[in-house]
Amino acid sequence: MPRAPITLLFLCVSVLLAGCSSSTKAPNGRPLMKDGRYASSYNAFVADPNYRHTRDVWYHDARISRAGTKNSKIVIHLKNQRGVLWVDDQVAMDFPVCTGRSTHETPRGRFTIIQKDEDYRSRSYGSVFDVSGKCVNSDATSSSPVPRGGKFIGAKMPLWMRIHGGIGLHVGTVYRDANSHGCIRVPVEACRILFDKCGLGTAVVVQE
Repeated sequence: MPRAPITLLFLCVSVLLAGCSSSTKAPNGRPLMKDGRYASSYNAFVADPNYRHTRDVWYHDARISRAGTKNSKIVIHLKNQRGVLWVDDQVAMDFPVCTGRSTHETPRGRFTIIQKDEDYRSRSYGSVFDVSGKCVNSDATSSSPVPRGGKFIGAKMPLWMRIHGGIGLHVGTVYRDANSHGCIRVPVEACRILFDKCGLGTAVVVQE
């Protein structure tokens, strides 16, 4: 076979293979592992200039698989609005959180998980509905006025993990600034890992 067609065939195959093996890119351009999780080291993840504002989650699957009630610890960093799951004194997951606003600050200190409920509803915050079922107050408290025949329904707080009084970790909207009523909101995938791996008695540290 003439040399030119062979060269052309080789180039076509090379381009095809390169296209098939290229890494998937995240929106910010960083390469992802095959399961869609970040392939970067934890030090590189934290050193990224966008770390404080990103909604990304860093995972270490092998460490997460070893997580349990006694060898795990959850640390919430209020300044960065990030949470870190430690397993055997090693970082297993770093995730964004949304903690209490200035009028409803999340308490600082060392706590433990004292209650878990997969389908919990708040007894303090929620919405008020009239007799027809129409929502008349979407930012209500349990003491808000309720029209005759209406009712107060507490806000959904899935994968609830109580740590102190009415404060706990749960799935919720995660803004990149403190904006909750005191609870620690966590993205659903990260919260599912915490809920499944951490039992009653797992340490939770809330610090600046």
